Amino acid sequence: MPVEIPELWRQTVAELLRNGRADQVLIRQRARRDWSDLFPDSFDYQLRDALADALEREVTSGTRHEMEEPGETYGFTFHHAGRAIYGKVNLAAPDRIVIVYSAHRPLLGKETV
Repeated sequence: MPVEIPELWRQTVAELLRNGRADQVLIRQRARRDWSDLFPDSFDYQLRDALADALEREVTSGTRHEMEEPGETYGFTFHHAGRAIYGKVNLAAPDRIVIVYSAHRPLLGKETV
C-alpha cells in the first residue's frame, strides 16, 4: 500500500546520491544490470542522478519495505528518459549509506505508485 515518503528521507537520499562518496552509495549488481539493460552504455552516476532527480522533483509516495540490511527502504515508480522505472532504495542510518536494490521497468504484479 502506498505511503507518503518522508521529505527528510527523500532529501537525504538525493543529497547522498549526488554527493556521497563511493562507500556511501552501494548499487547492487542486479540494479546495475537492470539499469544497463534499459540504458546501454550508461554509468553509475547516471543512475544516481536519475534517482536523485526523481526524489527531488517527482516522487512523494511509495511502498515501505523491510530488507535484510537495517534502514528505511522505499520502492517507488519514477520517470526517466520517457520510461517508467521502478526503484527501491534503502537509507541506512546513522551511517548515512544508500543502498540501491532496484532500477528496472515496473514488473507486472508489482506495486506502482
